[in-house]
This record gives sequence, C-alpha cells and structure tokens, in this order.
Amino acid sequence: MYEVADVDIDICGSTSCRLCTQFCPESNTILFDSKRNSAYIAADRCKGCEICVGVCDNLAKHHAIKMVMITHLENPYEIRNHGFTDSIIHLIPVANGS
Repeated sequence: MYEVADVDIDICGSTSCRLCTQFCPESNTILFDSKRNSAYIAADRCKGCEICVGVCDNLAKHHAIKMVMITHLENPYEIRNHGFTDSIIHLIPVANGS
C-alpha cells in the first residue's frame, strides 16, 4: 500500500486558492469542484509525491492537504464526470431517430 494526498474539504472550501491544482505534476490528479468550492484528488492517479502538501502548507499556508494511506480514505473513488457527486451518474438515453 502507499500514501496519497487527501484534501480537507472544509479548510480548502473556505479558501479556494487552487494553488495545488497548478503545481501537481500528474495531469488530472488534483481538480477543482466549483460546487463545493474545493480541490479534490483522483486517488487512482495520485503518485504520492507530496508536492501539493508542500504547496498548501508552505506557499498557501492553509494546511488543507495531508498524505494518508490509500486504504484509509473514506471514499477514494468519489469522483465522477463532474467532480463530487452524491449519486451515480446515469446514462442519458439517446433517441434512435425512429
């Protein structure tokens, strides 16, 4: 097992600085959810480099990101097509033209 970044949504949402999204070297790993006004981590893409922790702690001074064992995440696959969701994305039926 390995450690991945975990965002404290309450702290991040109160600041919404987005710095971590700009510094992460792995594309599409730290994204921003405008509904919750917070960054979130794609746990399956996080490589555990801790750059986001340094940016949040030292540059932004928010301390909203910490490293946790991937097995200790509450919901590591909370991400859907549009950030956080409370329900599963449903496929939209397409008219067959008849």
